[in-house]
Amino acid sequence: MVHMILALNAAKIYGWAHLTFIGIFIAAFAVSLVFVKLKVKSEKAIDITVKALGGALLALLLFNRIAISFYRESAWGLVPDSFCGVGSLGLAISCIFFKRSATPYHAFVYWMFFGGLITVFYPDFIGQVFHGEATSFMYPATISGMLHHALAAYISVFLCLTGHFKPCVKKTYALPLMMCFTLVYGVFLLDALKFEKAMYIGAPLVPGTFITWYVVEPALVAFAYGVAFLYQYIVKKITTKTDLEFTPFVSEDNSDEI
Repeated sequence: MVHMILALNAAKIYGWAHLTFIGIFIAAFAVSLVFVKLKVKSEKAIDITVKALGGALLALLLFNRIAISFYRESAWGLVPDSFCGVGSLGLAISCIFFKRSATPYHAFVYWMFFGGLITVFYPDFIGQVFHGEATSFMYPATISGMLHHALAAYISVFLCLTGHFKPCVKKTYALPLMMCFTLVYGVFLLDALKFEKAMYIGAPLVPGTFITWYVVEPALVAFAYGVAFLYQYIVKKITTKTDLEFTPFVSEDNSDEI
C-alpha cells in the first residue's frame, strides 16, 4: 500500500504536477511582465527590482545546491556542476553587483533564457530516485531546481523588456568566452575532483538524442550574435528615421542677392 501511494505521488515529466507548474509559470510570467511594462517607468525602481530578483535567484540556487547535497549525501553537491547551475549563479551576481548592460549580462542573459525555459519544459531531473524510491515534485532537490530555472528565465526576459540589458555585438564575445571557461571548469570537476558527470561533457543534454554541448553551445552563440546584430540594425534604422523626420528644413536664403 505504501509503495502504491509513493508511486502515485512520484513526479513525472508532463505529469499533473509538472503541467500545473508550467501553467502557473506562464500565467505569472505574462501578468507580471505586462504590469511592469505598463506601470513601472522609473529606472531607479527597475534597478532596485533587478537587484532584488538577483538576490532571490541566488537564494533559490543556494537552496537547490543544499538540497542536492542532501540528495547525493555529499557536501560536493554544493558545487555547481551543470551549465544552468553556473548560469544562474552568474546571472544572480550580475544582477546584484553590475550596472546596466555590463559585459557579464551578454553571456548569462542568453544562457539562462534558453537554459531556464528548456528546463522548465523538459526537466530531466524530475522523479529522482532516493534510496530506491521515486520522489515527488515537491522533493527539495526537484522543486528548488524548477524554481531557480524558472526565475532565471523570467529575469532574462525582464532585463530585456525594461532595457536593463541591451544586446550589443561588441560585447557578445562574453558568451563564447564564458562557455569555454565553463567547459574547462567541467573537465576539472571530472578529472581532478572525480565527479561522475559535469556540464554534460560526454553525454547528450537529452538522453538518446544528438543534442550535445558541442551542438547546443555553437547554436546558442550564433543565435546571440544574430539577435545582437538584428537589434542594433533595427535601433539604427529607427534612430536614422527619427532624425530625418525631425531635422528642420532649411530653405536656401537669397536675401543678400540683388
